[in-house]
Amino acid sequence: VEVMLAAPRDGPVEGGYQGTFLFSTGDMFCGSLDVYGKPRGRGILYYTGSGECDVSTFDQNLNQKGEGVRYSKDRDVAYKLFNGEAEGGSVDLDEALEITGLLETPAIHSYDSITPCTGYDPARFKQTKAWFAYRKLAGLPL
Repeated sequence: VEVMLAAPRDGPVEGGYQGTFLFSTGDMFCGSLDVYGKPRGRGILYYTGSGECDVSTFDQNLNQKGEGVRYSKDRDVAYKLFNGEAEGGSVDLDEALEITGLLETPAIHSYDSITPCTGYDPARFKQTKAWFAYRKLAGLPL
């Protein structure tokens, strides 16, 4: 999942690194990570079970700080958040992008959108084996 963030409005982004952190529950955080690789700062928290996502600034315990937005599973409805709590009703999608500083609506990420593993594929194995044989015969590094 690629995250497209605009330049921060309120100064430098917290945390020193940009990346993705996958939780054991399947939930995923994309955004600022601290020096230990844990979520901290501005980013998107995808709830894989429900398909919703929150865009906000997070502390080291994933508590939201300040203004944020929660997008629905289909990304057709957005709700304004303050410190992680719903504030009022839904907001226009363009207004949600302005609040979050995103350039586009976050990608859909739920169990329904993840391609299932297919297991061993004999045709792919044959193709990979031929590719390595070609590289060996051509004297290319494997």
